[in-house]
Amino acid sequence: MIIEHATLTIRPDGHEAFLAAFPQVQAHLLASQGCRSVDLYPSVDREAVYLLRVTWDTLEDHTEVFPASEHGRAVLAELQNHAQALDIIHFDGVPVGTSA
Repeated sequence: MIIEHATLTIRPDGHEAFLAAFPQVQAHLLASQGCRSVDLYPSVDREAVYLLRVTWDTLEDHTEVFPASEHGRAVLAELQNHAQALDIIHFDGVPVGTSA
C-alpha cells in the first residue's frame, strides 16, 4: 500500500467552490484502479491549505494508471481550477519498525 499526501493551496476566495467540487473529486478518485481511500483535511494554521490523503494499492496505480485514465484527467482538471499550488509526496504504507 502507498499513501499519497498532496498539499493543496487553494486560490484566494476559492474555498467554497473547492469544497463544493470535492465530492466529485473524491468520487473520481475512489472509482480509480487501486484507490482504497480518500480523505481531505483542512490546515489549522493556514486557511488556504488542505491535505488530500489518498491510499493506493501500488505506486504505479497512482503515477502511471491514474493520470492516463478518464478519472485522472477529471481530477486534474478540478484541482487546476481551484489550487494555486500542489505538492505531492508518497509514503510506504508499512510503518517503520513493523513487518509487511
